[in-house]
Amino acid sequence: MGVRERYGRQPPLPSDVAHRLEGSAALFRRHPVRLAYLFGSLARGDPGAADVDLAVLPDEGLSWHLLYAELSETLGTDRLDLLDLRLAPPYLKAEILQSGRCLFARSEAEREAFERSARAVARDEALRIRIQAHRARWGMVPMPLRTDFLWSALLELERIAEAMEAYRALTARDLEGDLHRRWAAERGLIAGLNLIFQIADHILVARFHREAPTYEDLLKDLRQHEVISEELYGLLRGAGGLRNVLVHEYIRIDPERVAQALRDAPDRFRRFAREIRAWLSEQAETG
Repeated sequence: MGVRERYGRQPPLPSDVAHRLEGSAALFRRHPVRLAYLFGSLARGDPGAADVDLAVLPDEGLSWHLLYAELSETLGTDRLDLLDLRLAPPYLKAEILQSGRCLFARSEAEREAFERSARAVARDEALRIRIQAHRARWGMVPMPLRTDFLWSALLELERIAEAMEAYRALTARDLEGDLHRRWAAERGLIAGLNLIFQIADHILVARFHREAPTYEDLLKDLRQHEVISEELYGLLRGAGGLRNVLVHEYIRIDPERVAQALRDAPDRFRRFAREIRAWLSEQAETG
């Protein structure tokens, strides 16, 4: 059912609905709402907008019925569509951030974290779809082992390990008390883990024609093909889950887990670089 059909029996939007929305922050603050965005035709300034599209990230205990009722009364219309951001697909979240407008944020830090996470998920999803479409059309195309990429990536990984030394002593309390330092430390972890997984993926595809479905499978397959040692595999197990938590779980990150990862990261990043270098040297010797 189209928008016009759905709201055909209702009066059009009030002419001042955009002005009324400007004062909606106080309304959202009275409810267990963390973030609220205006999106769709009204956000784009379409003079023919037929409804108000609102995307809401709820907190525990939110009554959607009560929120809808107060919004309807405040905006003077029942032409409301409320979207639960927890259930929105990645492409829709990206569209909301691109063309929509934030009406309310419980805190700017939470807004920045949510938007950073949503964009990262959307990029990952878009890349995954492109790869799947390419392989569905062309099949698995063998590629040469790009040692130039691998050596460059290993140097970058060691640079990250060196930079991460500055965060080794941070405690969970330090991370909770200094958001900017926590973000910097987490970005370092993400950068190092992403390099590890990019290196692993390239080796497995180029040398062993193996596509691992998950980050954890990348590590497992490296061990099975004797690219890394059993000891290093044991140290890195769980890194895929940690990477996903850091990138996607923007609220529920355990500071103690992050602090432990910061203590371990420099040595484990360097150990991975050493073992991959040793494997590359063996490949060069065997031709």
